[in-house]
Amino acid sequence: MTYSASRLVGLLEGEVSWLSFRTADVVPGAEWISCAELLADQRGGGDPTYGWRKSLLDDYGKEYGIEAPVQVAAMFVLMWYVSVPSIVAGLATALTGVSPEVSPEALAFRRHPTAHYPVEVALLSDKVISLDEAVAQVGTHTRAFTDSYRPGVRMSSRQRLGAVDDELRAAMRMPEEAPYAKEAAEAFGVGLDQEVRTSCCFVYALPNVKPCAGCPRVR
Repeated sequence: MTYSASRLVGLLEGEVSWLSFRTADVVPGAEWISCAELLADQRGGGDPTYGWRKSLLDDYGKEYGIEAPVQVAAMFVLMWYVSVPSIVAGLATALTGVSPEVSPEALAFRRHPTAHYPVEVALLSDKVISLDEAVAQVGTHTRAFTDSYRPGVRMSSRQRLGAVDDELRAAMRMPEEAPYAKEAAEAFGVGLDQEVRTSCCFVYALPNVKPCAGCPRVR
């Protein structure tokens, strides 16, 4: 079966309750974040996610009446960023065996105005790629982010790279019917039957908040 980017968007739409998808020729507007521009800034020594992290820290501080732990916002922003290429590719390959292009130049996203997570993804390329190409693009894209991410707190490589595996695994599990999920999981090197996350979001560091389901710290 032949797929186009717009047809893949139609299949992805509705599979993720908090995230929608669209195609676009260019970054849709000023409130959108270009993955290519963010990475160029970050790899050049900038800190383009500072405002993103600060918004989270400010909200946690108000909600819990504390100076919020830096590592919580740092990890959530990392997970949310890598989720953009990971969910697109993981979900698409599980459903169809192919994926939209997920290079930095091919993706942009818009954040939720108050909850701050990505709420909409724009596919800026009409190219459809094979499973092997999707594995390579997700790896290159996410490593470009995780290797250059300097959020002011130390993070192990297990945390950084494990977040990518966790997002891919979650994406492949989302559809009720995913005929290519096993093949995709093998190609990406993730186990669909893994119940415990590889990375930790550190949300337990907030007052009276219990670790989330699958937390690696409460095996």
